[in-house]
Amino acid sequence: MKKTSLFIALSFVAVQLMIAQDSNNWNKRALPPCSDWVLGAGFNTVNNSGAGLTGYGKFDHWAFAKIPFYGSVETNLSAKWHAKATLSFNYFKDGKQFNGATISGESEGGNDAGYLALDLGAQYYFLDSKKYEPYLLAGLGLSHFGDYSTTRDSLTVVKPVDAFTFNAGFGINYWFSESWGLNAQLQGKWAFGGNNHSQASIGALYRL
Repeated sequence: MKKTSLFIALSFVAVQLMIAQDSNNWNKRALPPCSDWVLGAGFNTVNNSGAGLTGYGKFDHWAFAKIPFYGSVETNLSAKWHAKATLSFNYFKDGKQFNGATISGESEGGNDAGYLALDLGAQYYFLDSKKYEPYLLAGLGLSHFGDYSTTRDSLTVVKPVDAFTFNAGFGINYWFSESWGLNAQLQGKWAFGGNNHSQASIGALYRL
């Protein structure tokens, strides 16, 4: 808990410093053309294994089943700062690691764990490029983990959990044209009260 609190505090300070730096040139920068709204859609995968950084390279720690989709809406606040809302869905099925246990899914007589998340965040674009747009992100979200069963006791269904999260991560946009692009993103989600997890996504972008 102390490490999480320290991370949140440091992230808040970093964001404030970036805002202060950017505000000096707020009036000098013109908003980029044709970038008022950007729509995104694609696939996501979620890691709620409970193994921390040691589980990132293991396939059975990442959920990707049934409806692993997301949709997003992004708008620019300034030349460097954008705001984005994202809605994502997924499922933890048979054999996936969930908080240190192994899921016993529907095909094994148990129950899958559904995942639903709504995230709101700010993105800071630190390069002046029309084609490559790497960024840092921070924000808040609400994640829902549905009821599920584990191989320890497939007859017992664990109750669903809702978790408010602080999110931080990074991503990059690559634009093929003025209207179409590709996005890749990785973020950690620190939950208030447990269920810390991470989420990676890749999808298409359309600039209105």
